[in-house]
Amino acid sequence: MFFLISSFFYSQQTEEELKSILFDIEFCTAGLKEIHEIDSIVTICRKYSYHDGAALGCLKIANIYNKNNDVKKAFYYIDKVDKEGLINEESDFEIVLYQHMIKSMLYYNLGERVTAFGLLDEIYEETIKQKNAYYTYLINWQYAGFYNEMNQKEKALEKIKIAYKYSKIYRENRNHRYKIHKAQLSWSFMTTSYLAAIYIDMGRLDLAKGYIKESLDDLKKKDNKSLVYFNLFNAAKYYRAVKDFKSARHYLWICKKIAGHHFKDEFHQKSVAKELKSLYEEMKEKDSTAYYVNQLLDIQTAKEKQNQVLKDIIDKKDEAEERNEKKLTQGLLFILFASGVISVLFISLFLHYYKKYKSKNLDKIDMPHKLPVQECIFKEVIQLAKENNPGFLIRFNEYCPRFSDELLTVSDLKITEIRFCAYLYLNFSTKRNRRIYIYFSEDRTNQKI
Repeated sequence: MFFLISSFFYSQQTEEELKSILFDIEFCTAGLKEIHEIDSIVTICRKYSYHDGAALGCLKIANIYNKNNDVKKAFYYIDKVDKEGLINEESDFEIVLYQHMIKSMLYYNLGERVTAFGLLDEIYEETIKQKNAYYTYLINWQYAGFYNEMNQKEKALEKIKIAYKYSKIYRENRNHRYKIHKAQLSWSFMTTSYLAAIYIDMGRLDLAKGYIKESLDDLKKKDNKSLVYFNLFNAAKYYRAVKDFKSARHYLWICKKIAGHHFKDEFHQKSVAKELKSLYEEMKEKDSTAYYVNQLLDIQTAKEKQNQVLKDIIDKKDEAEERNEKKLTQGLLFILFASGVISVLFISLFLHYYKKYKSKNLDKIDMPHKLPVQECIFKEVIQLAKENNPGFLIRFNEYCPRFSDELLTVSDLKITEIRFCAYLYLNFSTKRNRRIYIYFSEDRTNQKI
């Protein structure tokens, strides 16, 4: 019912409206419900040949699966975009950039850093040429994330400063240059908190302080669970670093609640549990520390179980797909064989009936010299023959125009001989034929008939 209602609703939207709906789906908190919703939008986009919308939907689903550590399904939807040719030279650049960034993230998570950076480098120059603040901040933020995880803090700082600068330009949106989407706008506020986090990791707490205050003030402007979690998590890191354990614990408890009720994925829950464990270690609260140590173990065990379940599901799905492909191949071979047999049978029947029809109608074919004439002409020719009229042969040649020519091809006959043959052709009686023959033979020197 949900699918039918949503399909009807989405079918009334333009491609730009469908893309806006896709952009506004928050992928951090997304699960199966959102995947089904996106799938229904992709179906509508395919129906109306909205290639950009279909590509964006597939990439969005890939991003959700990547967030849930289901790399195989993420790559499946990435590959669908390529196989169906949804992205080409005429595609919206935002979709092209989105594809490169998601692919890059997937390869980075698989440990293929060269490929990951190569995908970003491939699109970076074109991104800058677009002179779009949103694109510029987005790609620089991803660079910063990679460098930060590789512990290359200076490079990460350089990139996140660029991202921070352009995210503010995007939010200001002077002259209404950019089309602002709800989810994208919320994410643009996170660059402030991320910049603070890098300064914290570098031990530059004096610089981090201002950005932490700014990130907390931003929460008054936007009410978004992902933004709240991200900004409070980094604020907790700062307050733990300056030994304000009370504030750190307060913010981490809020993050723990959001991770449990909204994200429900291993990454966010594990991050909060790890930070709380470190906090309680510094506070020398052994019981609380032990609790979060056990919680981390439980999360890890749950993750392994989840991965095994996902693996079993994927294996069963692969087996089912292989069986279906085998059945499909067998079905196609049977159809081809049956089609061949039917074709041969049809051709054989056609040739049989054609030969039969041809042999049956051979006798109906008129000889060239037996052409139909009007009955009055025939009677006139007969009368001239009976009268031995000199004009008989001329009129007879009109009656049978090819008769004399065909006789001449057989032998070099005289006019009298041709005339005699004409009488024979007209089936005059034997007695009369004999008299005609004698009559025409009196002056012959070479009798051939």
